[in-house]
Amino acid sequence: MTSRRNRPPPPPIIDSEAGPGPVTEEREQQSSNSTRGTKCELKQLDGRYDHLGNYSITDSAVSTVGSEDDTDAHAEFALVSTRVYGMDGLYQSTQLEIKSKLVKRALRKVIKFYPGQPVDTAELILNDPPKPLFHYRKELDDYKHAKADDETKKHLDLLFKFVDSLLKPSVDRFKDYTKRGLIRFPLVWMLFKPGEIVYTEKDGEPVCFMLNQVDAARGLFERSWKLTCIGTQYDGERFGKANDVLKIGQFEGTREITSLNVFPLKWHPDANKVKQRLLERGKRFISLQGTHHMQYKEAGMAHVLTGKTKNSYDSEDEGMEGEQLFQSSLVTGRIMVDCKTFGRINSGNRIRFQSNAGACGCSSCRLQASPSADSQDPESNLPARGVPASDPAKGHDHEVVLSDKDTLLCPPFVLGFSLQSKKWCRFSIDRVQDVHLNTKAFDQLLINENHKQLVLAMVESHVENDDSIDDIIQGKGKSLIMLLHGAPGVGKTLTAESIADHTERPLYTISSGELGTHPTQVEEHLTHVLDIATQWKAVVLLDEADVFLQQRNESDINRNALVSVFLRILEYFEGILFLTSNRVESFDLAFKSRIHVALHYPELTLAVRRQLWKDFLLRMPEEQRHLDLDRDLDTLQIEVINGRQIKNACKTAAALARKRGEKLQIKHLETTLSTIREFEKDFAKGSNLVNGCT
Repeated sequence: MTSRRNRPPPPPIIDSEAGPGPVTEEREQQSSNSTRGTKCELKQLDGRYDHLGNYSITDSAVSTVGSEDDTDAHAEFALVSTRVYGMDGLYQSTQLEIKSKLVKRALRKVIKFYPGQPVDTAELILNDPPKPLFHYRKELDDYKHAKADDETKKHLDLLFKFVDSLLKPSVDRFKDYTKRGLIRFPLVWMLFKPGEIVYTEKDGEPVCFMLNQVDAARGLFERSWKLTCIGTQYDGERFGKANDVLKIGQFEGTREITSLNVFPLKWHPDANKVKQRLLERGKRFISLQGTHHMQYKEAGMAHVLTGKTKNSYDSEDEGMEGEQLFQSSLVTGRIMVDCKTFGRINSGNRIRFQSNAGACGCSSCRLQASPSADSQDPESNLPARGVPASDPAKGHDHEVVLSDKDTLLCPPFVLGFSLQSKKWCRFSIDRVQDVHLNTKAFDQLLINENHKQLVLAMVESHVENDDSIDDIIQGKGKSLIMLLHGAPGVGKTLTAESIADHTERPLYTISSGELGTHPTQVEEHLTHVLDIATQWKAVVLLDEADVFLQQRNESDINRNALVSVFLRILEYFEGILFLTSNRVESFDLAFKSRIHVALHYPELTLAVRRQLWKDFLLRMPEEQRHLDLDRDLDTLQIEVINGRQIKNACKTAAALARKRGEKLQIKHLETTLSTIREFEKDFAKGSNLVNGCT
């Protein structure tokens, strides 16, 4: 015995005093003490403190037996029960030591999975309540009638009699409540048998876990039941088992079992439908191993890393101390699913397995992960140490095939990055869908045809990794840097977007404002951007890059440092980078030699404006517009505006028509264009005033 409490304990928990390792029947038979546990009787002892605080064990019927270290004083008894009293002399709990080899053998045969209470130890002690004996009572009773000899039956009957003396009132109440679908807080542990599937919801998503163990917990203000669970996870390289902790807070009276925040899946009214849905979602989770360029369905909720780190005062449900916290946020557009890079960049939030060591048994590894006490789940084929995901580059040539149970336990989220919001996120699998690439966008790009062919040739050559002309210094000069300069709204950004889709690569767009203005800040942010862009083979678009490209001078040290940092980082970038600018006349000379292609985008011609109007108007369904296209285009094309203004004018006019309950007509477009003319006039006045002041 090891209990030395000075006050009444929290609700009793199961504990074990493990011996020197697993015990087999052969080891038991070789034991020198052949009479140990052979007497089919229960010995009742009391454990008390004296006035000096010394703990001793006394025979309930006779006199003092000795200290708590006299472990073999009653070795011949099959069962030894010790009633534990606190320093205040009040009864706390009962501890049962099972010495009978026959009972131990039966437990080993019947209880194959009960983490937290191994039954194959030399010394087997159960605290009050003896949870394994409750959860496996039926199986033990079946074993007694089907396989046990007469002597074993006697020892098991003795065990059952003792368990009934402790639990029968609670068991009777449990059966009475549960047949009506109800439960009381003190009886909650009876619902949860280790190894069974439990159901809960995380951020509104249904999730299943396998229960590992359930323990009583006492907080500052209330008690709770702590459920340690196991789920299937993926850390970017391997699939494995990860722990998760769920809690059921204290409540008064009775509650419906299905109203608990976590309950056994078998109690769910649509358990089969839930299981089927989660199996399909689990297969989807497995298919998203590795790195994937995807689309997030519509404007859906995701969970974004906040940058705020969890501390000991935050809710225990929010993650481990030191992790960044997530918060719900609307996310839309294209995303990158990449658990490995997520964990590398956000090390505090990386997926942690029960064990990160070991290898798989595929033809590449030829190694088997050794089982652990917590991985002896007969329905799981996933070792506790995990199994590498499919990765031919690393020689893992196998296809990951998990059991149905492991697939059921996959999480509802994947980790990755929102290319639109530039945030690391936890994405709902149900909203992750294949990206819709517009591979014809480049063909429809209204720029000089020679320029189009030049850009395409350079990009395709870089994608094919043509290193026939390389830098003298290895690792330098492997990037493709293209400068797109000219007036706003003439197709510079669209060029980068269409090239990304044409090459089926993600586009990482960033502005100079996001990088900052201090050299150290720029170096950190730009290095980060180019690092993950290289990882994803993304096309990078640095919009409005003028601040980094300006000519250095002797009077502005900060700008000089900024330009130098930018030059140095670009030197070792190996991807495709588009820079857009409106002020090439102020460029630093060092950039000229680093730019592979510089394309000028002039103001839109009359023919280009006409084509843009036509393209945008024809995107609207025919039943929603009432236009004489050729005649109306003759009117619209003479407006000297850029492509972005044309697109906005079409959207605004369409909204105006819907508001009036009408089809789109030229009058709606004229109304929109009149506001653009007024703004341009006011803008010109403002510019003249500024120029006059200077």
